[in-house]
Amino acid sequence: MKIEDDIKLEALANLPTSVGPLLVSPLTLKEIIQYGYSKYSQVVQVALLTKEQLIKPEYLSQLSPQLSVAEIIFELFEDDLSSYLVDALRLFLKADVVHYKNNALYIDGLEVSSEDFNEIIRIIKIQNCLVTPNDEKFNPLNEHAARIKKKMLESKRKIQELGHDNINDQSLSIFDLISILSSHANGITIFNVFDLNMLQFNDQFSRMKLLDEYEVNIQALLHGADAKQIQLKHWISKLM
Repeated sequence: MKIEDDIKLEALANLPTSVGPLLVSPLTLKEIIQYGYSKYSQVVQVALLTKEQLIKPEYLSQLSPQLSVAEIIFELFEDDLSSYLVDALRLFLKADVVHYKNNALYIDGLEVSSEDFNEIIRIIKIQNCLVTPNDEKFNPLNEHAARIKKKMLESKRKIQELGHDNINDQSLSIFDLISILSSHANGITIFNVFDLNMLQFNDQFSRMKLLDEYEVNIQALLHGADAKQIQLKHWISKLM
C-alpha cells in the first residue's frame, strides 16, 4: 500500500500512481468535461461504495473478509452498477478492456487481485478528493465558494437593489466553482484552470479559502474587532 502523501504529491504534480503494472491517472478538468461531467459524477460514485452498503450485515458476516467490492458488484449486480464500475476503471486507468470472468477482474488482460482493486479505489478517491459520506474530515468547498461569490456580487447587488437575494440559498455548480477560482486565485485564469486535475483544483481552492479568511480576520482586527472572538489562522498552514 502506497503512502497517502506520496499519492497526493504525484497527483499534485499531475502524475499517475502505479499499482503494479497499472497506472491510475488523475483527470484534468478538461478531460472530465470532455468525458461529460454528469457521467463522471455518476461513475465516480462507485469508488465510494462499501460492502456494507451493498450487502445486509447478516449476510456480509458469512462472506470472506477478502471479498472485494468489485466481486460483489459483478456477482450480484449485473445492471447499471457493474457497467458504472467498468466505466470508472476504464476512465481512471485509461484502459481499453475491463471485464470480469471466472470470478476474476481483468484490466487490459491483467488479472487484478482484491488487494490491488482496493488500492486502485483508494487512489481514485485520493486523486478526486472523494470521501465516504460519514467521513468527519469531509470539508466541501461550496460553503466558502458561496461566501466568495457573494462578495463578488456585493457591489452589483447594491446597485440593482436586489436586497433579499441570498447567494447562500443557491446551489453552486462546478461551473460556478471553476469561475470563482479562475477569478480570484493567483496565477489561475480561465485560460489555464482546465489544466488542473481535481486534487490540484481542490488544493488551490482550499488555499484561496485560507488566504481569504486570513485577510478578512486581519481587517476585522484592524477595525477594532474583539481578538478573543476571532480565530486567526495564517494562510501558510496545513490544509485539512
